[in-house]
Amino acid sequence: MYKRLLIVVLALLAFIASAAHADRRYFVQSYTPYLSAAGDLDLEFHSIARSGQGDSTGTAWDNRVEFEYGITDRLTGAAYLNFVQAPGADSPMMFDGPSLEFIYQLVPPGKWPVDPAAYLEVRANGSEIEMEPKLLLGRRIYKLVTVMNVIGEFEHHTAGAEKNTTEKNLHLTAGASREIGHQVAIGLEAVYTHEFLDHGPDATRLLLGPTVNLQADKVQLALGWHPQVSGSPTSSGGLNLADFPRSEVRLIVGVEL
Repeated sequence: MYKRLLIVVLALLAFIASAAHADRRYFVQSYTPYLSAAGDLDLEFHSIARSGQGDSTGTAWDNRVEFEYGITDRLTGAAYLNFVQAPGADSPMMFDGPSLEFIYQLVPPGKWPVDPAAYLEVRANGSEIEMEPKLLLGRRIYKLVTVMNVIGEFEHHTAGAEKNTTEKNLHLTAGASREIGHQVAIGLEAVYTHEFLDHGPDATRLLLGPTVNLQADKVQLALGWHPQVSGSPTSSGGLNLADFPRSEVRLIVGVEL
């Protein structure tokens, strides 16, 4: 997994060094409430590697391609194509349906002590429909950017053995990132997840790890590594590896078109 990711990162670093600002991605788990200007069109590639869940020694991959457009200075819309790959070298990459996303900035930045925005994403793949509302909170203090997201995840199954059931999850994310010059930002992110289960105890986890952003005029790269530091019910060393992976590596590459 890491060799594959390293090759991609090194190639993108070489490209960024020669390129020159998509809307800055300080974080890989969290969204800020700061949006692109009206008329801006961005292309983003997202890749998530999840490893160490259960007895698996392989890595599961989630990949998505996003086109984001600034409808107004306070409203953006985006369309995604989602792809998934189960652990195992021979597992195929499979299309997991399209998504639509809208983010609305509730008030202009700086009017309130905390800058808020509302987020909604809808995904469908033929066997399930997923809705993901979020409240995005952020604050800029000189070169420091802080963020918190409150996320609901509702996945309704429309076919298969789980037909007419709905999975419900709560995610809380928080992060702080400090700009170093104009091209580098280094931060720390945390993610708390609570899965509400119909049978048995609810499952929880806490991730904590670093995130780095490299920014040029029209290209940016964000990379984060977030290991699980606690979980419940515990299965190994205070972690919940039955329901969640041991760690996540996330990569986002954005290009302003």
